[in-house]
Amino acid sequence: MYLTIKDLAARFNISASTIASDISRNPKKLPPFIRIGRAIRFSLDDIIEWEQQHRENLLKGN
Repeated sequence: MYLTIKDLAARFNISASTIASDISRNPKKLPPFIRIGRAIRFSLDDIIEWEQQHRENLLKGN
């Protein structure tokens, strides 16, 4: 399953424009994504893995 920028924004409770900005300015802040033409998609599996990694880093204080 793939999520759109709007879907990811709803999941993270931030604006879609923030995600769109981060894609071009600071993509390392986001889960991995793919481009299909002009569309950006995020794999749900990648999002879940990214969330787990970042949660572990937060708990460790990194």
